[in-house]
Amino acid sequence: MDETTGLLVAIAVGVLLAATLFFLVIPEPGERAVIATERLDVAVLAFTNSSSWPGAEGTLESRIEARLVNAEGIDVFSRAQLDALLIEHALSETGFIDPTTAVEIGSLAGVSKLVTGSVYAVDTAAHPTQVCITWEDGACIETAPATEYVAQVRAQVEVVDTRTGRIERALDLRGADSTTLREGSLFGGFDSLLANASTSIASDVEDALAAAYTRELRYGIYRSAEPKRSGFVGDDATSRFARDDTVHLIVHFTHVERKDTFDVVWVGPGDAVVSEAFDVVSSGDWRLYRFDAGQTPGRYRVRGILNGIEAFDEPFTISP
Repeated sequence: MDETTGLLVAIAVGVLLAATLFFLVIPEPGERAVIATERLDVAVLAFTNSSSWPGAEGTLESRIEARLVNAEGIDVFSRAQLDALLIEHALSETGFIDPTTAVEIGSLAGVSKLVTGSVYAVDTAAHPTQVCITWEDGACIETAPATEYVAQVRAQVEVVDTRTGRIERALDLRGADSTTLREGSLFGGFDSLLANASTSIASDVEDALAAAYTRELRYGIYRSAEPKRSGFVGDDATSRFARDDTVHLIVHFTHVERKDTFDVVWVGPGDAVVSEAFDVVSSGDWRLYRFDAGQTPGRYRVRGILNGIEAFDEPFTISP
């Protein structure tokens, strides 16, 4: 097989793979909703450090707080305000939160969950290795001595309910990062690798809280929709419909619990309920809800309600 033939075969395979993926993958609706199943006002307490790396607990604590601040469905109480309360009321920050202290902090700060824990191991290592310095036709033809620097952080993270003072989640987490530098290159130290490892742990904490205390769905309203494999694909996403249109609401339940309830309420001008649908759903389910736009022209809304909690309230108009 010559080079030209090989290139043509590669292009054909690529086109075939792209077409297969296009057929298999169902595009997600454009809007995303995250619903807290209970009040998620969180405070991140000081972490302890029993490792040999000074300051590892502060890095992990700040990474977790930053990650949760940017997470949907989670509100984080200011660390500065929390420190002031802890000092004012002389509450211990030993890392051990007894039930009475947890309830007291929750009452003072108005939070429902406390996140705390400890860094119990930090490992760093440098290993001799080789790095490729010359490539030809996708193959390495020349290497040079190098060093791989590896950092690992292990931590125990606990989630405490301030209503009961009990530990609801205990997570044993590991984060790691590495870099490889050619011999003679300057290595800036392990601090940046440890920070990245802590960021990885913070991501795991966010995922654990989201999985335990939130639900997620994707939705969109369209002028038309059609089935695709196990789901639906919408066409012409819009918020403006004519009287002879049908409004199509597509909902994909990306993270819910089995047998969660989902209600769809179509609201017309003057906040009058003009149509309703009641459903029971599970993770991975797709639903298509239709509304006949042959109604009185004006402003309408479609509300999605998951387990009695409003997930979205999407406005649209019907023109004469």
